[in-house]
Amino acid sequence: MTPVSLDKSPAVWIALKRLDKSDGVVVLRDISFPSAAQVTTVTKILTDTFGLNSPNVVLKIRNHCGHLIPLNSSLPANSKHTPHVLEVTRFSQHVRPKPRTIPMTVINKSMKTRLQAIDTRIQRLNDLLPQIKLRHNEKLITEIECLNQKLMFLCRKMQVADSHSWKGVLTRTPLW
Repeated sequence: MTPVSLDKSPAVWIALKRLDKSDGVVVLRDISFPSAAQVTTVTKILTDTFGLNSPNVVLKIRNHCGHLIPLNSSLPANSKHTPHVLEVTRFSQHVRPKPRTIPMTVINKSMKTRLQAIDTRIQRLNDLLPQIKLRHNEKLITEIECLNQKLMFLCRKMQVADSHSWKGVLTRTPLW
């Protein structure tokens, strides 16, 4: 069995900048990463090298121009005079909440007026509920009477039609 060799890429100079602490310590080290190492391995190497044992931190790496670059094993080579900067920050450290733009009194008033409008509509519907039932019953009764009249008319027409019978000849000569 042949031993597995971890090819190391050239050393990369990294300066540590602690933004999560008040002193903001800057430390410069050269680190080499195994080629094709995963991000978790690279992160583990960085935390072990710089002694970062806090789990609630965010690691950001920037090039010498200050632009964010991906934290992986293929970091571009650099020199001691232009190191990459590894920033260590807390979660949501740079986020500042904005003050409320709408005062709470305006929100409370608008919610109060909406609730009052809904409440008055519900009360009005409760007051009209018996009248609605009566109107519904009256409408049903009038429709049933109308249908009864139509049914009686159709029955009379059917009786008239039944009284006539076909004898096979026309009794009067048509006028055509």
